[in-house]
Amino acid sequence: MMKFARYAFLLGLVGCGEADMNREKPTIRFELGAPVEKALGSSSEQFGKDCKLGICLYKYSLSFSRDRRATVLMNPKTTTSLNFEDAVSVTLGTDESDIVNDAEITLGGVSPNSPHAQAMGYFYQRVDNLLAQGWHRFIMPNEARIPGLEAKKFESTSRVLSKPVGTGPWLDPSLRLNLEEWLSLPMFNDWYFYKDGIYLILSMQRENSAESPREKGSYLFTLNARSESEFYKEFVASDDRDDWLKLIPEELKRMAQERAQTEARLKQMGIAIDENYQDPPIKALE
Repeated sequence: MMKFARYAFLLGLVGCGEADMNREKPTIRFELGAPVEKALGSSSEQFGKDCKLGICLYKYSLSFSRDRRATVLMNPKTTTSLNFEDAVSVTLGTDESDIVNDAEITLGGVSPNSPHAQAMGYFYQRVDNLLAQGWHRFIMPNEARIPGLEAKKFESTSRVLSKPVGTGPWLDPSLRLNLEEWLSLPMFNDWYFYKDGIYLILSMQRENSAESPREKGSYLFTLNARSESEFYKEFVASDDRDDWLKLIPEELKRMAQERAQTEARLKQMGIAIDENYQDPPIKALE
């Protein structure tokens, strides 16, 4: 939903809410599906507000150039609660209402021009934490359920049978890439998770060092959290978002057929399919 709040170029990020370094650690609390006023009232810091075409973004940010970081508590005291201690910015989104339906958290990550191995360690620690807390890999309903163990059978990290994929085997969170495989990923990459009606996209943006591109780089790590409705509204045309509940069953049926056709071809080629993977239930349809 955050159509006009996408990533800034990672080396040019600066804070818009520079804080006194002697103040206590900022704390941001929010719940997806709850009124934004609750988040504003329970957080220690003030948010800026920007609205356009019915979409409102509430943003708090610090500067990457300072050591100061914020604590972010998402959905506290629920099964989907998450806690981050090194947030640089938080953006909460509402759409034609006062209800928070998505959020984007920019993490502190690693220092600019850090060793790639250090960035990989930071990234996989976040992935391991999510998996340990019961978050599951999400595969787009029209994409084959290929486990990460099969990734090396595909030369492209972003295509399967010559078609672009967003949740392919190279982006299976359980897969641990070596340095060469990590560097073979594109500049922008997204890993998808779900749990109890909440969807997460953990993103990595990388720019290799000009002096030593194989050893060092600058990174931006972000986490986008979406409510069920906000996530599945993206599956229909933008003009039909309000009717997503009516339209999504037919769209999911079409996507399932596309997946079945792709998986049938892959099986003929000797590619394993994760038959145990099941698409998460859509609570609004139950």
